Amino acid sequence: MASVTLVIWSITALIGFYMFAVSIGIGRPVGEPANTHWPSWLVFLHPTLAVTGLGVWIVYLSYPERWLTWTALALLLLVAGLGEVMLLTWVKDRRAIARADSDGVKHVKNYVPRPQQGRVQAPAPETVPVTDLEERRIPLIAVATHGLLAVVTILLVFLFAIGVLG
Repeated sequence: MASVTLVIWSITALIGFYMFAVSIGIGRPVGEPANTHWPSWLVFLHPTLAVTGLGVWIVYLSYPERWLTWTALALLLLVAGLGEVMLLTWVKDRRAIARADSDGVKHVKNYVPRPQQGRVQAPAPETVPVTDLEERRIPLIAVATHGLLAVVTILLVFLFAIGVLG
């Protein structure tokens, strides 16, 4: 069952990588700034901690120590909290996009880092229309599948941690 957990966690990570790529603007025209309503630390920390937890789980497969399951679970819960922040912002922005059709376009803070000295980067405005955010391109099915698989992963790791499985 630990291998099944690894497979589910890996699929969750792959879907997350796809959403990460979309949210940082991969595929947008060259020279056009990526606009995001998510702080860069959040976009970085969420997948980094998730992959770290996945690494802990892989170590657990080789050395089945109970403390490794608790460590993986703690990382997963932290990742889930960060993911929840991203989800709530994503939902709020999608609702603002839906309202923009009738009420006008809402502007939100743009968290794209400013260009550094000597770097070539398209200038990004302080605020952008909610309709210009990169994360709006993330499909609902990807978000829903990622979230559902994340919940299953957390449940399975929790069952290993308390000794029901394994």
